[in-house]
Amino acid sequence: MLYQSLGIIEVIGIATATSCIDTMVKSAFVEVESVQRVGSGFIAIMVRGDLASVQVAVERGAEAAQRLGEVAAVSVIPRPYDGLEALIGPEKKGDQK
Repeated sequence: MLYQSLGIIEVIGIATATSCIDTMVKSAFVEVESVQRVGSGFIAIMVRGDLASVQVAVERGAEAAQRLGEVAAVSVIPRPYDGLEALIGPEKKGDQK
């Protein structure tokens, strides 16, 4: 996905994450890249799209999550490094030790 921005929101709780995801995909033209349970109730949600769409989606998603629960972190990366997905993506079953 060349030149697509990456938006990341980290929230606490599955209900908060669900509301956040729903709001993000309804408010802007973005695709959910991944949803990862980080641990201790933290859930990281990553979306991709053009920069303006990602910025709007992350802003609206954070607002929705804040109303329902707690937002731990928010970030938008305009043109992420090509190898970034391999570094932060979900672990493959063969890679776990």
